[in-house]
Amino acid sequence: MADIDLIPAIYLKRQLVRELVRGFAIAVTAVVVLVGAARVGLNRAMESETANVARLQKAADIYAQTEAKADGYREQRKIGERQLSQLDELRGRDRLKLLLQAIDAAYSPGIWFDELRFLRRENLPTGTLKPPAGGAGPTLILIPKGNVPVPGAAASRPSVEQRVELIGHATDHTRLAEFMRTLSAQPGITDVRLLDTGLRTYTNTRVIDMSLTLLIDARPGRPQ
Repeated sequence: MADIDLIPAIYLKRQLVRELVRGFAIAVTAVVVLVGAARVGLNRAMESETANVARLQKAADIYAQTEAKADGYREQRKIGERQLSQLDELRGRDRLKLLLQAIDAAYSPGIWFDELRFLRRENLPTGTLKPPAGGAGPTLILIPKGNVPVPGAAASRPSVEQRVELIGHATDHTRLAEFMRTLSAQPGITDVRLLDTGLRTYTNTRVIDMSLTLLIDARPGRPQ
């Protein structure tokens, strides 16, 4: 006796359709999940790249600002050199030559100047009091007993020294100290003193402000 199929054909058809729909839904869900994960990963990658671009742009801006400031400092140096060249005719070639040679010998890339000020001072060969410029108070000049002029003798001509104030900046205290040591060792340069120093910030870089003085002694007998 042949087997009889008691399951209606329409029921089998419905079951087949349900299986197909379930499989399609699972596939669609998997695709949606994969697309979502891909979008999240892409967004994170784009955010990271955007941050990198921003950092690079900031670094480029800082570099451009630094280059602009360096150009400005180089231009200031040229102006200063022209001014020194003009002062060479007014204040004496020997002292200016000593100053320029000393600065050139002591200069390093970590040092630059904004201003140079000149102040003349006479060394009188007598034991008198001489008030400084501005009337801040008397300066006592002590002369050894053997150097006191004899009454009636012709007074010797006073020697003239050149006091210079250097105002500028250094990248750090080490370079500043090295510059001062080297400057003090130059022929004709004496009495190098640091008047003032402090920290200043340019963009993201900290530099040292400096103000120092020195004495150019071009008297005969001094080592040149």
